[in-house]
Formats: sequence, structure tokens, C-alpha cells
Amino acid sequence: MNLYCERLPNRADSDVLFIHGNLASARWWKPTLEHWPQSSGSGSLLTADWRGCGRNPDWHSDRQFTIQDLAQDFFELLDRERLDKVQIVGHSLGGLIALQMMILQPERFTKSVLLDPVGAEGVVFDDSMYEAFRQMALNRDLTRTVILSTILNADEALSQQMAEEFADDAFKAVKGIGSSVLEILKSINLSDDARSVQTPTLILHGQQDMIIPLKDSEKLASLMPSAKLEILNGVGHCWNVENPARFTERIHAWLKG
Repeated sequence: MNLYCERLPNRADSDVLFIHGNLASARWWKPTLEHWPQSSGSGSLLTADWRGCGRNPDWHSDRQFTIQDLAQDFFELLDRERLDKVQIVGHSLGGLIALQMMILQPERFTKSVLLDPVGAEGVVFDDSMYEAFRQMALNRDLTRTVILSTILNADEALSQQMAEEFADDAFKAVKGIGSSVLEILKSINLSDDARSVQTPTLILHGQQDMIIPLKDSEKLASLMPSAKLEILNGVGHCWNVENPARFTERIHAWLKG
């Protein structure tokens, strides 16, 4: 899988891979990159789109895949970029992909940040969620409303252009990978494997996150022996776009420390 990737060289002490969440794209990391401090280090900042997302080719909804497939896509990207060891930052379902990667090839990761990650046991949906995804795949305006509702104070946090880009990316994704993602979320359980992850991990969870319950991050932090949980007052599900300056400051300090 030849994922679309942008690499900014000489921006960090170590190479950092950013993985976006469901119905999103690498564009969600643009505010983070804009606030990233200048560095004299040789490390790169890498943002990439999942299969079927962002600037990758459209994905046919009948082509199912697993969380292991998504992890393997990113391993292939790291191999292509000739990166043996990286730090990894994952948001929402991107956090679960990052966890799967740390389980499969722990030697490749020196530190990680999981922002409002999907819990190790995934998410159980009722039939209404499947119907909601079907309706979103038929209606861009509905998709726009749903994706922007995940961002606290989206009207203030996003420019009009960025809001429309997020909506376009979400509409593309829900029409293609949406069904596979729902299957992943309802069937996955990485709880036992998470106990083996020794990578120092910062788990950040917005107190006002209406998407992922705080208890899921609390449980994940209790499973991972080298994890630290921070609960963020006044923050929703998407600190990386709600307040990118503060988000970037915090994760930069963690990764550099």
C-alpha cells in the first residue's frame, strides 16, 4: 500500500510519525505542524493518509480490511522512508493503530502520544450507527455536520477552508472505508497485547470529549505499563485542532524530554 505521505525534514531531534483518526486525513495535523518549534535536529515530521483517505485513491466499500492491515500500511511507509525507529502520535482511531503498531514491532518506537484514543476493546455499535454511516455516505452536508461536531467550538477553531476540506475528506472516507472501520471497532480487543507495550506513552484525553469515554483511556493507561494519562480540562475530542499551540507545546515537551 503506497500511502500518500508528506515529510518535513530537519524539524525534530527524532523522526515523528503522525496518524490521523477515522473519517479524517493528514490535513488534521496541519495546525500541529504550523506550531511545531524550529529545530536543528535531523529528524523528520511525517504525516500520511490512511488507505482510501485524503489524497490516496478512493476505496471501494466492499474491500474489507483489519487494524493489522492499517498497521502494515504504515510499516511499509516507514520502510519506504528508510526509518527504523520513530516516535508516534495517534489521534482517536489513529491512536489504536499506533497501539497495534507498538504491539507488532515494539522495537521501532521510542515514545508515543495517544490523543483521545479509541480504547483497546474498540467500540460496540447498535444498528443506528450503521444506518448513520449509510446516510452520511449519501449526504455530504450530513457528513460535514457530523465530523465538525467532533471538534469543540469548531466555528472558532477552523477556517472556512479547513472546515470544507475536513468535510470533503470525511465524505470520501465514509463512502469507502466506513464499513470496514465499523467492523474493526466492534470486533477488536487489544487488551491483553497492550500489557506488553513498554514504549513510554502519553495518553491525552479531553474532559469534554463526547466521542470516546474517559473510562476507555483510563483503562488503556492501566493496561500499558509505561503509560501516563493526562485529563485535559476544557478540551474536546480534537485538541490538535481546537488549540494546536497548546497541544503542540505539550507533545513536543513529552517527545523531547
